[in-house]
Parts: sequence; structure tokens; C-alpha cells
Amino acid sequence: MRVLLIYPPLTMHKLDKSPPSKSTLIGLGYIGAVLKKAGHEVKILDCLVSSFISTDLGQDFVRYGLSDEQILEQIKLFNPDVVGISCMFTPYFKDAHNIARITKEYNSNILVVFGGAHNSTFPEIVMQDKNVDISVIGEGEETIVELLERYKNKADLHGVRGVIHRVNGVIEKEGPRDFIENLDEIPFPAWELLENELEIIRKESKGNKFLMRQPMAHILTSRGCPNDCYFCSVKLAWSRKWRSRSAKNVVDEIEFLKNKYGYREFHFVDDNSSVSKKRMIEICDELIKRKLDVKLATPTGIAIATLDKEVLGKMKKAGFYRLCFGLETGNPQSQIIIKKRVNLEKAKEVIKVANSLGFWTSATFIFGFPHETLLEFNNTIRFTQETNMDFAIFYLLTPQPGTEVYNILKEQGLIDLDRYIDPKSEDWYKIGITYCNGFKTSLFSNQELQDILAKAYKDFLFYKLRSLSSYMNLVKKIKNWEDFRYMLGLASVPLNMILGMLLGNKLSNVSIRDKDKELSNIEDKI
Repeated sequence: MRVLLIYPPLTMHKLDKSPPSKSTLIGLGYIGAVLKKAGHEVKILDCLVSSFISTDLGQDFVRYGLSDEQILEQIKLFNPDVVGISCMFTPYFKDAHNIARITKEYNSNILVVFGGAHNSTFPEIVMQDKNVDISVIGEGEETIVELLERYKNKADLHGVRGVIHRVNGVIEKEGPRDFIENLDEIPFPAWELLENELEIIRKESKGNKFLMRQPMAHILTSRGCPNDCYFCSVKLAWSRKWRSRSAKNVVDEIEFLKNKYGYREFHFVDDNSSVSKKRMIEICDELIKRKLDVKLATPTGIAIATLDKEVLGKMKKAGFYRLCFGLETGNPQSQIIIKKRVNLEKAKEVIKVANSLGFWTSATFIFGFPHETLLEFNNTIRFTQETNMDFAIFYLLTPQPGTEVYNILKEQGLIDLDRYIDPKSEDWYKIGITYCNGFKTSLFSNQELQDILAKAYKDFLFYKLRSLSSYMNLVKKIKNWEDFRYMLGLASVPLNMILGMLLGNKLSNVSIRDKDKELSNIEDKI
């Protein structure tokens, strides 16, 4: 069968200033790989194309990526039997539904299948769109292969776990599918289907000062996260079960990507790559044994609990150079409330050791939890200074529908985005606008939270500028010309922010998010 996998374009209201981000389509790459292995003819169509090129649609909207006419042309050229659509992000789900409409208007006999995080979180709502035939919930590799085998043989879908479908116009939900235990059994993503996208990403990342080497590739080494953070939507789609690829399998892919495509830097984009200390050491030993000479980073966060001098020493020797820790708050009591439960004293020790070994260190923090007071905000700011980390990345809370914190704020009458999620909603774009501009709590207005965020960056940056220990940290990181050149490029980002503040430019949530796109380069999850 001919299967066209589509990543939608990005249509945004002009009041939504969130910076669009071009990303490696690892999720569709995995789906493409298992479908090719099953004998299907597969093509991946990335409709976003570029995060730098947009088209004014009029009526206050802008489109990043292909037009409806260009998408239809690609569908006609490939003439698929099945169209699989990635429906990842709740604020921008409308583009996925628009592709379903375009597909069905062209040929109503094409099977339209939805997958992705938004779809997995709200499958019943997604299925209200009659242009969507089937929703695949959660991990899709085994489900899509079984599903298309049934469809090819004109068999009914009863008993295909992990799907919602229609039977005589009635929506039916099958039972949940067990997670894949042995991730090594899944083939590597079909990188050959993503070569055009990889080339565009190479071009767009050339100016990224946070990359030590070019080009850079993303790699997923595990799935799921055992934590229970009350603001995180990952567990809604993937539960709290953590599964990992073996060290050999991970390094095999790194070696393949280096030899085949010339990648010299790799970023682990797991939700939590360091759950197992033993596995992390094994990955490092395998990298060291093969003498691959690559650089590695963890931009989406790495857990503190299993890290110590032994692990960090191995990681440094293996080529890891930049670590980002997902701490979210510098208050012990808040850690309990948000169910993050990071030992902050342990975090200080780990960051201290990482700094001493020459790592570039950063951490993410979230402002705007419902319970937080000004004292707690200031405690978090002070914590970032006490740890002597190189960068602190501050965000305003963006409560995702379905999460515990969203329900808390909804009960308090402070948020209600439910009505915008309906595929037929005329006001779908208000989700993106709301996320971009932030929320209020019972204690702070939206503008007050914006001001607190700006103050956090200002206090942190000026502290680093006048702190002797910051400069001592830099000395430990400079071992060769490559390190020195990287430091010079990296330093320009905070210095430009400081210069802007000295010139009277006020930091805003939008301007900060633009910098955070550079800083964190957080990758889309499968």
C-alpha cells in the first residue's frame, strides 16, 4: 500500500508570537521505518518546510509552510491509499484537521489516520471530525502495522488495540495497547525519507551559537518518564513507564548517522535519558570504545537522581559537553506540590561537580504555579545564583488541558480552553494566543508574571556578570581552541540581552521565548 505520512504546516494568529521551530521528525521516521519493513511504499511530507518563511493569509493569520494548494498537489502526485497525519500540539491542531479535510475532498476513499501527542490525549474529541477515520493512541509502531494489514485485507478493526475508529458511523474505542518493551526491536527512523528535512535543518541551525559542532542530529534513546509532575502532559500519552534502548543500539545509530550523513554532534531528546545509571555508563563506555569523536548534549533535560562524579566523568570523556536539568523551582515545598520531587541539595552538588569537570550547565524553571508567592519566585532566582550554573532558562507556566495543574486553575475559574479544542471551533487560535501571552493566577496578574519573568533573567544575568566564580567556571571549560571558540559564540547571547537592558529595552515573554528557542532547542517528542 502507498502511505503518505504528513507533518502539518503551522497556521498562527498574528497575536501569537511563539517562535516556530523546525524539528527532526523522529516520530514519523519511526513509523515510516516499520511500514517500509512491512512492505509498504512510504513517503514523508513535511509541510512546515522552514521556520523562517511565512505567508500572510490575511484576516490576522500567518502560515509557516505549504499552502493548501501545495499540500493537495503533493497528495495528488503520490496518490496514497493511506494518509497518516501527525497531530502533535494542542494549540495548532487545526492544521492537522485541515489536511484531513483536503485529503477527503480530493478522494474520500483515502484512509485518514491521526497520531501524535494531541491526538493521544484527546482521541474522542479528534474523532468528532468525520474526515478522520482512525486515531492511533500512544505508541504507534505496532498499531499502525497491524491496522494497515487489517485494512489491506478488508478485515474489520475489532480487537486492534490502541485505536479509535467508526463502525457504521458509531465511534468505537478498542482496548489500550501494551507498550513496546524491547525498543531495540524497532528499526532506526527511516532517515532516508527525511533527507530533505535534514538538509533544511542543517541550513537553519548554522547560526545556532549553542552548538559546538555542525551539523547536529537528534536521537531518542528512551521513551516515557517515571516522574509524576503535575504540569506535564507527557504521561497523558505515554504513562509513567520508562523503557530504554540498549547502549549498543544507541551508539550503533550514532555511528550510522555520523558515517552516512556526517553528523558531528548529537542531542539526546528523551523525556528522561538518565533514569538508569548503569545504562548511561554503558552508552559512554561504548562511545569511548569506538572512538567516534562526537559531541553530545541533553537539551530536553536530564535527571539529577542518578548522576554523580562517576557518571559525569564518563559522560565528559565520551563527548557530552552541555547538560540541561529540569528543576522547575528552587523551593523544596514547591517541588512536593508540583510532584517534581527533585532533591535540590543533590542538584547543587551535581551542578558543582559538572562545572568542575568542564560541562556547560543550565536548568529550566517555571513561574506561575497556582500556589507560588513572590517569596517563592525570589527563592528560585536566588537558587539559580547559588548553584553557579551557566544558564538559567525561565518559562511562564502553560497549563496543558488534561494535566492536573490545568484542572486546578480551571476549578479556580482562571482558565478554560476546553471549548477551543473542538475540531469545529472557530476560535481554535485562541489557545496559541493564550499560551504565548501567559496566564494569571489567583495571586498575580498576567502582566505581573511577565514582569517577574523579566526580573528573573535580569537578576541572573547581572549576577553572572559580576560573579567571580562565573569567570572561574569559564576557565575550567576551556581545554582547547574548540572550547574557546564555542565560549566566544555562546557569550554573545547573554551579553546582547544585557546590552539591550542597559539601552532600556524591556524583556518580555515573547522576546525571552525567542532567546529560549536558541538556548534550549527543545525537540518535539514522538
